[in-house]
Amino acid sequence: MAYPYYPNNQLYMQNMQDLQNMREKIDRQMQQMQQFNQNQMQQQPQIPQVNQTFQLAPNPTNNELESKYANNIDEVRNTFVMKTGVFVNKDFTSMWVKTTDGNIKIYELNEVIQQDPKDVEINNLKKELQRMKEMINYGNESDVDNSNINEPNESKTTTKLSNNKRTNAKQK
Repeated sequence: MAYPYYPNNQLYMQNMQDLQNMREKIDRQMQQMQQFNQNQMQQQPQIPQVNQTFQLAPNPTNNELESKYANNIDEVRNTFVMKTGVFVNKDFTSMWVKTTDGNIKIYELNEVIQQDPKDVEINNLKKELQRMKEMINYGNESDVDNSNINEPNESKTTTKLSNNKRTNAKQK
């Protein structure tokens, strides 16, 4: 490597002075950056990083089921399961159970709303009222189902026992 040749000493000294000024400028900037960083650290307390893993659900055992949402049976067929999987569509009208050997059972889900005793009684009374309206409209009892109610006009057969003998008597 060839060193620069300076014909006069004054040019050399000027270059050296420029280099010294550059070093001083760099040193000042480095000090300013260090002071700025120290001020930032003092103003904001450093929050330690959290390196914890939170287990939200217990580890699955072999007896538990996998459960997922699926839109149709094709998604269920294409999904690999490690244990018995239960798939439900998002509106809860269909359910598919897929076993590890690939068998799929399809279930239809219906919501059952339990009625209180008063509602059950109201529904029974409405049915009875409807049956009575049909009796009035048809005028003939043979067209209406009378299996639940015994009419006083109906003839009944009773069995009487007298002296260890059976007799059938008609009652009106």
